Amino acid sequence: MIQRLEDARVTSIVVVFNGNHAPEHISLRSTVVPVLLPINLGSAGGYLAGIEAALLLDATHFLLLDDDNLPEPTCVDRLFQAHAKLGGGSLLALQAFRPSQPWQRVVVREGVVPVGRPNSYGWFHFANERHLLRRQLGAGEAGCDVDRVPENACPRIDVAAYGGLFLRREALQLSERPDPRYFCYYDDFDFTDRLVHRGMTIHLCADAVIDDIETSWHAPNERVHPTFSPHTEEERIYLDLRNAFIFYRSRITNRPLYWLNAVGFWLGIAYLALFRSADIGTTRRRLTLIRRAVRFGSRGEFAPSDDCQSTRQAGQD
Repeated sequence: MIQRLEDARVTSIVVVFNGNHAPEHISLRSTVVPVLLPINLGSAGGYLAGIEAALLLDATHFLLLDDDNLPEPTCVDRLFQAHAKLGGGSLLALQAFRPSQPWQRVVVREGVVPVGRPNSYGWFHFANERHLLRRQLGAGEAGCDVDRVPENACPRIDVAAYGGLFLRREALQLSERPDPRYFCYYDDFDFTDRLVHRGMTIHLCADAVIDDIETSWHAPNERVHPTFSPHTEEERIYLDLRNAFIFYRSRITNRPLYWLNAVGFWLGIAYLALFRSADIGTTRRRLTLIRRAVRFGSRGEFAPSDDCQSTRQAGQD
């Protein structure tokens, strides 16, 4: 990744070592600005530290990347070109296209933004069913595939992921920062949502492509759903769902629709527990974990992530 960015003539690369050791051959590269964190602060704390360090540099444009985002050779140049084509405004941001992300594929193919929908209940909104839930229900990926990426397509989106977010210094000077209480999951949506409310606009740039080197834990398309798989860390499930409810609390505008989506959510959980789970013991623990995440998230409470550890222990007892 660092070599690819250097080939793209990026002047400085801030590398956050989030509670892990900084290899000497990385920290000695002239382009790299290492940021060493003594403990893992999650994506929210890591990006917070990285943004603060990057703002100390003499730079006007910033590209945020996860540790497994590999920009294609033309990605950075195309981001600059698209930014200029859209007017080059100080509060104009772009999201590079990551084909591994189902929601971004839906945006590119259909112009539909399935994330950030008002009145979503946790992960669920009925309007997204035909776009994103085919894989959740075991129906495969056919409904999400992009056959052809349209050239220079830059649809507007409401929220963005950290990975591939391209923005100017003025946007980061709005004083909005990632909220470390999220730790990870939905902290990027919360961060970009607050920036949008401060006047920033975001477009998904379909021809500036980033390849994800690693596969998300959501991605495996197997009979056993990741939520009910014994191979999935319970903390991931807990934080992902708790944070989804916290994020969407401010987007409830229609209570009947919200509760209708709640019915769809719990029917979906029941389907996964009955037909896409591994074993009875794991299923019982995960259902308890899901109820706790929904309870805390619905209240807007950032309950400690180690609550899931107590849930796991209770299930084992």
